[in-house]
Amino acid sequence: MQIYQLFKQTMDQYGIQGKELAALAGISQNHLSQFRSGNKWVSPEVFSALLESMDQLAPGSRKYFCQLLAEEPLVERNTSKKLAEMIEAADDDEMEAALLAIGRKWKRTKQKSIISDDYSAGFDSPIAV
Repeated sequence: MQIYQLFKQTMDQYGIQGKELAALAGISQNHLSQFRSGNKWVSPEVFSALLESMDQLAPGSRKYFCQLLAEEPLVERNTSKKLAEMIEAADDDEMEAALLAIGRKWKRTKQKSIISDDYSAGFDSPIAV
């Protein structure tokens, strides 16, 4: 896979909105869109800003991207214990970022559930001809 594809996969995995990411990274939405589609490359400075901003919006996303890039396993053992340790050690800003990420994940899950329910209800209903 190409870097732009891995970047897009990471954004999708973490539910990162292009509008938010572009604004935080200080680039236009069009510039980000061109990069995500593979039509244009970005400078190392912009790429670094994108990774930093992505991780601010969704903590752990930069690590996920790097693991995809390195083709390393994405699942670590004892993640529950590590998560509990990270929560205990977190300061107020880190807790706020984590809660925002949880909220985004929950919202994505609920939206997928609603869409799925809407479509399945339509398939079970009879069609009048």
